[in-house]
Amino acid sequence: MVTIEQRRKTDKERRERWRKRKLTEGYKQIQLMITPEAQKVLKREKERTGEPFVQIINRGIINLEKSLPSITGKTETRPKTNVHPSISGKTKLRPRISEKIKPKHSVSDKTKAPPPEQLSLFIGSKN
Repeated sequence: MVTIEQRRKTDKERRERWRKRKLTEGYKQIQLMITPEAQKVLKREKERTGEPFVQIINRGIINLEKSLPSITGKTETRPKTNVHPSISGKTKLRPRISEKIKPKHSVSDKTKAPPPEQLSLFIGSKN
């Protein structure tokens, strides 16, 4: 039977091996304090996705870089990479809905055209 002291020692050794392995893989260990508001956001995201906190934080940091403006004022985007390695570059992606829907002809009869206020719901008002 294992005593509590022996169990604590083996747990400590296991955690130390795990830390060393992660450091050799290029990870960096940090410790931080987050605000109560950030804690609520993190908790909601964990409940929504089921991901561990570390994955949520990593994803947030990586996505932050995608939306940061550059020095020139333009939004920088990282080069697109294949997120799913199982999808080859040869696979043709389906067109977006906006690319599929193209008017076949224009309405020449004004009595059949919708009133302008109805169009403004879809394309915004023209002032």
